[in-house]
Amino acid sequence: MRATTLQKAGPGKDGAHEEGLWAVSWLPGHSQLITGSVDETVKLWSTADDELKCSHTYTGQALGVVSLDVDPSGRYAVSSSLDSTVRVFGLDEDKSVKHLIERQPTETWGTAFGTVTPDSTQIAVAGGSKGQAFVYKGSGEEPAQELALDLPQAEASGARKERFVLCVAFSPDRQLLAAGAMDGSVAVWDLAAGGQLLHIGGLKGHHKPVRSLAFTPDSKLLLTACDDMHANLYDVHQGELIDAFSGHESWVLDVAVHPEGAVFATASSDAKVKLWELSSRSLVQTISEHTDQVWSCAFSSDGSRLASVGDDKQLVVYSVA
Repeated sequence: MRATTLQKAGPGKDGAHEEGLWAVSWLPGHSQLITGSVDETVKLWSTADDELKCSHTYTGQALGVVSLDVDPSGRYAVSSSLDSTVRVFGLDEDKSVKHLIERQPTETWGTAFGTVTPDSTQIAVAGGSKGQAFVYKGSGEEPAQELALDLPQAEASGARKERFVLCVAFSPDRQLLAAGAMDGSVAVWDLAAGGQLLHIGGLKGHHKPVRSLAFTPDSKLLLTACDDMHANLYDVHQGELIDAFSGHESWVLDVAVHPEGAVFATASSDAKVKLWELSSRSLVQTISEHTDQVWSCAFSSDGSRLASVGDDKQLVVYSVA
């Protein structure tokens, strides 16, 4: 599959929230998606006939929603907000909060769903000022795993740098967890090996905040979005920087990989969304639908749509052709 263009699907949604939108995630398929905003709400949208309609508004988030993810079944979503609270809530008929994790201030940022089965739910949380990523399982209020960006001996000696962890991402095979931090650090842990850090000192190449991470479908490569205006591509197991993609004129705030792995998209504070081809390492298209910084972008699971949201309060959906 070679996706060469993005075309706006329908009119989009101006004023999708009362304040800027910072997160977007699709339910399975391309008929529903959710958005999170600084206005302290999460909204569920339908995209029937490419017309965006809000079908439900979730309240109770405090100080703004910074991260969203939907579980593979499409039944649940997880959100994190600036009050350091993580919520798991229903997306079907029962839209109540299923699980609430309350952490200390500045100890929560990005979130991601791992495995979700009738017997086990796995959620990763970026640990903020703790310099760690946390993995929660089941309905537990305490993390099952605490994964540090540095080795324990470095922390004990006082050599560990203070690292505010901003983002986390599970690999598609759910064997790995990656995290990015304010100082440019990128760490990858082998969850199947009990949370072993794959590369001592992390993946090199960034020196400014890493805002987002995304694995390729085969779980072998990792893309990162950074304030240095680059998206980096890494070989996860070799720990090598393969390439750095430049073209944005400001911070790269999000990165999303197409489900078939041929292309990826980046969103930036330069108000642009860019589409890139992995095999040729080249820019395919630049989209300028937004008028302010674009915080988040996401491909639908069937690969037919891309959504983007930003500080201009817009929700824009594109068809992928």
